[in-house]
Amino acid sequence: RLKIVMEHITTKTLCELLKDYENLYATITLHHLMITLDDVVGGKMDPHLFCKPIAKRYEDKDALCELAFSGYEKAMFGSDSAPHPLHTKECCGCAAGVFSAPVILPVLAELFDKHSNETNLQKFISDNACKIHNLKFENDKIITLEKQEWQVAQKYGDVVPFMAGKTLNFKVAN
Repeated sequence: RLKIVMEHITTKTLCELLKDYENLYATITLHHLMITLDDVVGGKMDPHLFCKPIAKRYEDKDALCELAFSGYEKAMFGSDSAPHPLHTKECCGCAAGVFSAPVILPVLAELFDKHSNETNLQKFISDNACKIHNLKFENDKIITLEKQEWQVAQKYGDVVPFMAGKTLNFKVAN
């Protein structure tokens, strides 16, 4: 049976649609768990939060969070990290995309620590995708997170990361 994966869902309607079709799956990005359209264009536009698909309403963000935090087996993480240089983000007609790579795991760990649990984090970022795509989990490729405060850089080269300048409570262990 054909498996259909909706990449980077952003609406409550799509969250509900997953439950209606046995062969339908979805990815959810980190930034769509955290931002709404108000964050992007609620005052002055924040080009570093501008992405496609565009962030939606609070009720949509809440539905995405509920789905991700539940450990629902048909939902999985999809990074969609987009490291666009400053000159393509801070201009008229800016590039769409959020550079989330440096903070993905620490921020997801914080979100799941606050709203769910470690087991559902593991399902969301790894186990569900392995199961959906019939992939074997490789025990020698384990990333460990530790509780330790650190500050996200304002820039990496000429790219502004998601959560720039914010203090996070988890980090990838060395």
